[in-house]
Amino acid sequence: MKTLVLVVASRTVALVLLALICTGCVSLTPQQDQRLEEMRGFADRATALYGKPSIRISVQRATNLNIGAVYRQGNIFVNVRMLDSPNLQKTIAHELGHYILGHDGFITQAVSQAEWQRGQERKELDANAKAVEILMRAGGLTEDQAVKIVADALRRSAESQARNNLPLTPGHLPASAELADLLSRFPASDVTLR
Repeated sequence: MKTLVLVVASRTVALVLLALICTGCVSLTPQQDQRLEEMRGFADRATALYGKPSIRISVQRATNLNIGAVYRQGNIFVNVRMLDSPNLQKTIAHELGHYILGHDGFITQAVSQAEWQRGQERKELDANAKAVEILMRAGGLTEDQAVKIVADALRRSAESQARNNLPLTPGHLPASAELADLLSRFPASDVTLR
């Protein structure tokens, strides 16, 4: 019995150490910590509304990659820089969209790189649209307010891509194309391409 307790304790310690290594021991400002807690509350409301298990939101160290957050198997990993971004609410809603839509794995039936890319692009477009729904249901926003949050974030991304000549994130269309797709899905919205 004593050996079993030691094995369980050793595994628990190993898992805690692994979690600390993976999160990189990121230090947050009080404002960042508050925004993170707000997003965790938002995610808890969304998962409850959709009848899904809670999702874990972890903060990762800043990277040079053009990625604000990523969803993987019941976890959202957020770049620490995103906690200071006006795109945070859209980003979390978008990653929740992947979770709620069941975008856990890669498209395995793709016979070519081009087919894989099209499948991933479709998932991203669907997650943008689902983000609007999540912002409405879990955030209490109107359709126009929710579409505006997602559209404004896509506009900022499109402007940044053009201004800084940034490469596209794998699996994504240019942000301007994602914006056009989003607005085509919500034609009753007052938000325009501008």
